[in-house]
Amino acid sequence: MILCWAGVALLLTSWLALGPRATAGRLPVGDAAWATALWSLPMLPAIPLFSRDAWSYLAQGAMTGAGVDPYEFGPEANPGAFTTEVSPDWQSTATPYGPLHLSLMRIIVAMSGGHPEVGILILRVVTLACVAAMLALIVAAARRVGVDAGAAVWMAGASPLTVIHLSGGLHNEVVPLVACLAAVVLTLDRRYAWAGVLMGLAVAFKATAVIVAPFLLWIALDRRRHSAGEGRFGSRPVMGAIADTALAAVVAIVVFVVATVASGTGFGWVNAISVSDRVINYLSAPTAVAHLIHALPGTAGFADILAVSRDIGRVVLAIALVAVWWCFRRDTRTALRGILVGLLVFVLLNSLAWPWYYVWVTGFWFLGRPGPRATTGAVGVTAFLIMAIGPNGSTSLYSPVITGIAVLAAIASGWWWWRATADSRVSTR
Repeated sequence: MILCWAGVALLLTSWLALGPRATAGRLPVGDAAWATALWSLPMLPAIPLFSRDAWSYLAQGAMTGAGVDPYEFGPEANPGAFTTEVSPDWQSTATPYGPLHLSLMRIIVAMSGGHPEVGILILRVVTLACVAAMLALIVAAARRVGVDAGAAVWMAGASPLTVIHLSGGLHNEVVPLVACLAAVVLTLDRRYAWAGVLMGLAVAFKATAVIVAPFLLWIALDRRRHSAGEGRFGSRPVMGAIADTALAAVVAIVVFVVATVASGTGFGWVNAISVSDRVINYLSAPTAVAHLIHALPGTAGFADILAVSRDIGRVVLAIALVAVWWCFRRDTRTALRGILVGLLVFVLLNSLAWPWYYVWVTGFWFLGRPGPRATTGAVGVTAFLIMAIGPNGSTSLYSPVITGIAVLAAIASGWWWWRATADSRVSTR
């Protein structure tokens, strides 16, 4: 445990040391990519770290292959080698993930020959390949919108959140994130049908991808406006953008339905999404508010308070997402910032939040062109989040000592970052 936390500290400080060069535009893409690779590849022969979710993924794949519905039953309904390592908290819980997730896990289980350790190794290779694809797509998007690609890769790939929770923890966030980034790049290239294919695949993997989809309309509209100025595609950019987005939406729906039918699991995952509400931790704002209210004397039971705070959180989240979508409509740059803000709002107001959810935010961070204060806050939050989960997957936020250390680490990281980047802030004024 001591060695593991020492490695986390070295990872954080190494990432911070690269940061000032990245934000000043002096970190080559190759250096940022090498950092990601050299910090991620040593995870290849390791068991899943900081989470046991990967074992649940494989157990769900084994269930699908055995004809047991993962949207109705937990892994305990299909006893065997793939069920043993699943956390007791999730043994009786149905999966909230989409049909494409189950299809992928079913293939990996089949390739493993019934050996969970081989399955984990295959899953890790797939995950590392997806991390590499994520970096390539971020570079492609950054170059298309005039953002420094080295900084974007530093934040999204070399970040301790990516190394620890994607390369180390094997969380499936990386697959729909890659698909969403590809959809953005394809929309920038005016290849709307293919963008729809990728969005359909992303949503079929995890519902979080839905947040990205509406902003593609604003990117398509900006593409149309530029084309109209060049005398292409007519002089009605709004109607053209609506037609482009409608094409992408129809294709996405078709792909989603085909992926669902091909998986053989049906649409049960829509109702199974609610199983995530079983998780309770301070990273979700509605849950944190419920804890604070419950701490007051004379209040109702925690379960009752939590139910109300989550219901309010869902309403606020829905309103906030619509408001963000409408307010960030001016052009491509604004739309990308809207994606960033929308994902951040979702992670904060959702009923459930984990540190690896923030990888969605880091993936779009520099594409959204945040200011120096926002990046300083992101650095501090990263330092806090990597201490929110222990190496064995347990939540650390209920330990006052660990929480205090995490807060101090966040403050110290933010303070150091603000001082270390002072020269680059002055030079950009």
